[in-house]
Amino acid sequence: MILQTERLILRPWEEDDAEECYRYAKDPLVGPAAGWPPHTSVGESRRIIREMLMAPEIYAIVLKETGLPVGSIGLHHNDLAPGEDEAELGYWIGAPYWGRGLVPEAARAVLNYAFDVLKLERVWCGYYDGNERSKRVQKKLGFKYQWTTDEVPVPQMGETRKGHVNLMTRADWSELSHRDISLLSGGGKFNYRVCGIMIRDREVLAMKDERSPYFYLPGGRAKMGETAEQAVVREIGEELGVTPRIVRPLWLNQAFFTEDVDRLRHHELCVYFLLDVSDTGLDGRGDSFTLREGEHTHRFEWITFERLKDEYFYPGFLKTEIGSLPEHFTIRTEFE
Repeated sequence: MILQTERLILRPWEEDDAEECYRYAKDPLVGPAAGWPPHTSVGESRRIIREMLMAPEIYAIVLKETGLPVGSIGLHHNDLAPGEDEAELGYWIGAPYWGRGLVPEAARAVLNYAFDVLKLERVWCGYYDGNERSKRVQKKLGFKYQWTTDEVPVPQMGETRKGHVNLMTRADWSELSHRDISLLSGGGKFNYRVCGIMIRDREVLAMKDERSPYFYLPGGRAKMGETAEQAVVREIGEELGVTPRIVRPLWLNQAFFTEDVDRLRHHELCVYFLLDVSDTGLDGRGDSFTLREGEHTHRFEWITFERLKDEYFYPGFLKTEIGSLPEHFTIRTEFE
């Protein structure tokens, strides 16, 4: 299994990764905090990859920009998580990449896989006393504190430590992952959305479903804890089954309108991204096609810039601006 996020590829470890693994695992700041000693050679890293990391549901954290691994993350069955419906989440990343949000980004992808694909009921996660970085990661992800043990054996280090244990249940994850940034207030609705603009030969990909009388852009509401970039990649993946490449952000649009379906007055912030899907095979699906997402059937269609001007389509400003996209990120306002 290979998982992808905005910045990362999570793939199985290979013995050829030994040199890069050693580059970061030899650092005394990395392993001891997690309960294992620094690697002493490339050969030792190769052995550990072969004997421990090349296991089911263990992934190398690979940067898309370099194609090289910088850490590890995975699901483990052990004394803390012995059941088939549970696992422990473990992770580490090289010190040069601390503070960039890469571990939470990788962990969300693994947790989504754990609950939505593997159908686990519980994922445990722990940290040793004093490991504040790991503590912050687990808090950011939404894990809930369970207990503290004063003398936890740390076999690889030949010592005992105080350990803290946290838990994420399937119900917890469902609540977190489905918490869209949308709220009712003062008789209206506020939404924070992201949309993807995909263009081929002066055509833009638009969509509608059984609830909508008009075309609109692929995308949707961002969720709590997501960046706009993460949200647009996730939404396009859910709707179209492909992973786009973000070319650049185009607009932050402030829109004030009455929605034609729910008839509520809306205040909406939407970030529009130019996306590249040329390597995804999307173009081979034809000029129009339908896909299912949950209970809804989406109809997708490549619409020419000229035809767009006369279509029932939102956002309205795109009808005139689709042919001259901004070179720099622009804030704009649309009143209806």
